[in-house]
Amino acid sequence: MLTDPWEEFAVELVEREVPLALLSVLAEQARDGHGRAVLVSGPVAAGKSVLLHDFADLALSLGMLTLSALASEAERHLPLGVVRQLVDDAPLDEEDRTRAVELIERGVHAARHQGPGARMDAGIVHGLCTVLLELAERCPLFLSVDDVEQADQASLTCLAYLARRLNNARVLAAFTHSGHGCDTDFRFGADLLRQPNCHRVEVTPLSPAGVRALTAQHLGEAVADERSADWYAYSGGNPLLVEALVRDHLGGGEAGPRYREAVLSCLRRSCPDMLRALNGYVVLGEWDHLDGLVDLSPARTTEAVHALIAGGLLTMDGFRHEAARSAVAGAIEADELARLHARAAFHAHERGAGTTVVAGHLLHVDAPARGGVLQEPWALPALEDAAAHALRDGAADRAVDCLRLARTVCADPLRRSRITAALIRAEWSINPGVSSGRLGELVEAMRKGCLRGADALTLARALLWHGRFEQAQEVLGHLAGSGQTTDPETATELQITRRRLRHTYPSFLAALGPRSGAGRPPTHSVSADRRLQAVSALAAVLSEGPHHEAVGVAQRVLHGTRPDELSTETVESALLTLAYSGRAERATAWCDLFLDRMEARHTPSRRARLGAVRAEIALRRGDLSDARRYASEALATLPAISWGVTVGAPLSTLILATTAMGRYDEAQTYLDHRVPEAMFETRYGMHYHYARARFGLATGYLEMALEDLRRCGAKLSQWGMDTPGLIPWRTDAAEVYLGLGRPEDARRMLAEQSAKFTFMPNRVRGTASRVLAGASAPAHRPTLLRQAAELLQSDDGDRYELALAFADLARAYRTLGEFRRAAAAERRAVIVAADCHAEALVRGLAVESATALPAPSDGGDGLTEAERRVAQMAAVGCSNREIAEGLHVTVSTVEQHLTRTYRKLRISRRADLPPLLGGPVTGDLTEARRR
Repeated sequence: MLTDPWEEFAVELVEREVPLALLSVLAEQARDGHGRAVLVSGPVAAGKSVLLHDFADLALSLGMLTLSALASEAERHLPLGVVRQLVDDAPLDEEDRTRAVELIERGVHAARHQGPGARMDAGIVHGLCTVLLELAERCPLFLSVDDVEQADQASLTCLAYLARRLNNARVLAAFTHSGHGCDTDFRFGADLLRQPNCHRVEVTPLSPAGVRALTAQHLGEAVADERSADWYAYSGGNPLLVEALVRDHLGGGEAGPRYREAVLSCLRRSCPDMLRALNGYVVLGEWDHLDGLVDLSPARTTEAVHALIAGGLLTMDGFRHEAARSAVAGAIEADELARLHARAAFHAHERGAGTTVVAGHLLHVDAPARGGVLQEPWALPALEDAAAHALRDGAADRAVDCLRLARTVCADPLRRSRITAALIRAEWSINPGVSSGRLGELVEAMRKGCLRGADALTLARALLWHGRFEQAQEVLGHLAGSGQTTDPETATELQITRRRLRHTYPSFLAALGPRSGAGRPPTHSVSADRRLQAVSALAAVLSEGPHHEAVGVAQRVLHGTRPDELSTETVESALLTLAYSGRAERATAWCDLFLDRMEARHTPSRRARLGAVRAEIALRRGDLSDARRYASEALATLPAISWGVTVGAPLSTLILATTAMGRYDEAQTYLDHRVPEAMFETRYGMHYHYARARFGLATGYLEMALEDLRRCGAKLSQWGMDTPGLIPWRTDAAEVYLGLGRPEDARRMLAEQSAKFTFMPNRVRGTASRVLAGASAPAHRPTLLRQAAELLQSDDGDRYELALAFADLARAYRTLGEFRRAAAAERRAVIVAADCHAEALVRGLAVESATALPAPSDGGDGLTEAERRVAQMAAVGCSNREIAEGLHVTVSTVEQHLTRTYRKLRISRRADLPPLLGGPVTGDLTEARRR
């Protein structure tokens, strides 16, 4: 029991027995005619209202009459609203009720006519308090007012009058008050606490131990041990937030809907200063300069911030949980949010903040508030500069947002065209398809003379990407005739563009004809110089074939490329220079490095384009699975329609990879993709012709394959890009001729290639040797195929072609009756093919091995010839149906053979077949890859 009832208490909500004991003492004193008052203060949602309800229950049990009222911000301007609630709650006789209602009506009428701030008539105040005091003479009263700081001024005057007259009244009055950050001019609490008969109870947030106790009460000790520390961090000890976290946990979530609802509940209970400060913090994301944004004095701002921290919503570092921030942000009205951001933009500019900060606020200014702030002379330059910074930092989406906004508010046609061109460049790194609708607008701007220099070249490149060659020709023709090419920046960009046209859009370049800007521009940036070197190196390799100088240039360019240049034509051109020069292994290492760097940059288009390059490099190394994966990811990242004419790059790789893997149905789906007709006038179209030819060769459509290869070869010769490092179409034509039974034509094609190109990558030379072996006499084939295998096993060889070479070598040895060598070559073919994921080749080798196997004289294992052939095919992973089709028997027959084989060999699974039979190294493809 308390010994000093006038002591002030600071308690947690879980310690209710302490203030309840105090109230019991005070209630006894009030019943004896010594009125008392209690002010319960504490942060928002700390449990003051809960404690007040407990007080009311206790008072009722002690025989006191309870009158209660709830003050509200929504009713703050309703005169005598709180007093009316108390009167309505009181059991008055008809005479007293009539008198009280008349007094209230007079007070309301006077307040409305005198205006806010007018003093309430003393007679009205005295009369209303007399009604309550007379009621207390008949029965002791417990008066409770929740959130008293929200009460109207007239009611506060009455309550203060009443509190000063409690000494000899049978009244116990209790008030709750958010003691931090709410109405620093609020005098009621201070006046009340000066009274000798008033006592204060401070409800504090829960301590970590209190959070744990509350958690254990609902969820048990184990969960409390595991979660209470985090929940204290998320709530700051606010009981409402803690209980919300508990409920979310019971619902299977973490800081979910109940937590967000509790945060919003705290907002509704907060005073205006706290709301203004919190909304301002959401906009600024920092405490500095908050008072200027929300129009509060520094002292009131500090008080409000401390209240928000005490209430568990914030720490000095910000919101306690992202869910709290999102809940608060979502509760701000759109107009208010736009107004705050507009004001923040003004303040940020005035104090000299960076353009990124200023533009960040401008982007959130909605239409109704735009007119003023965005017409300021500094707004448009800030948006443009922020976009440039965002692009350098890899935040292309932010740059796009800035430029789109700048474009909508810019009234000058020339500047608007420049902004639109910059917007296209920014959108290009996200999705080139988004900009297609703006290209026509820029073409019109060019015709009106509103598009200049490098911006016109941006437009031309975009038009070429989408196959709009006639408009691109018009733009470049207009640029050449305008005399703008003397500008150093424009001259550099024109030079780069022409070099790129040389190896990507050669038909367009021929139609364009000779133009100015062919010489080296006099001055340009380091970045532009790297771009020029890269595209020049690629053009040289594609026209002249591989040479060390181009490879060296590509390596130097890659060493010096900055992150903001990732996957632009600089990196792409340098990587393809290495790949087409037979340096696929080096290109792989560089490409993986740039892909890793790109992880943190939101540039989907650039990543997709670089992924397509990585897929092509993997294909050239015979890594079919990687080629398929990277190309698929590229098409998934960037929709096919957004690739324009360049869609031929990932599609061709997918067709080639899936064909080599034996996934012909999948390859056919890629061939069914609609492609732009203009693609066939670009380098990408030649890759597509080649891929379609390889599919035809694999599926038996030899004449169609030959036609595709002829078209490809004719175009490449016409464009001066007929190098086998790019597309070895003659080698594949020779393979088609072999399939057609025309070995003379096959040898002619290979001889022509060998005579025309003195230096070819090992991959091309090895493949050519393999095909030549097929056109040679049986006795000469092993030598040629061993040479092919040696070339294809080099660092820059091709694993898939190596598997084909070993497979052909096994066939050659078998033809010559050298079965032991054939078996050894076949084992290597299976291992390499499995490593490349060329499952069709593995199964084909199994069928050939089984059907070509001579009958054993006596294997010592008791197997018949038919059982042995079935077992060998099963050992390399062929299904029962595939074995049946290969041996022209039924599936039931295969099952019977395998059953007898397992019994004779005393085994129970296929994995035990290879070592017992002396066949291929493994019958499980996964195991083959591992080994």
